[in-house]
Amino acid sequence: MIRLVRTSGGDVEIDTSGKKEGRGAYLCPDRSCWEKALKGKQLEHVLRGKFRQVDLEQLLESGKDLLKELISG
Repeated sequence: MIRLVRTSGGDVEIDTSGKKEGRGAYLCPDRSCWEKALKGKQLEHVLRGKFRQVDLEQLLESGKDLLKELISG
């Protein structure tokens, strides 16, 4: 599982350490899972805040890169 965290500043980041402070949510390491979570409103509900479009795009791209690393490594 891959952890996403909403920081105190309101940003949403991938938490590779699993120890960042903030409201967290876990996603399976599957591309379709990421796409579904980032396109729907469920993740916003869990992390208690709306995503800016630029944040969604950045998370989707970061997620793709991370998933590639997991698959190849």
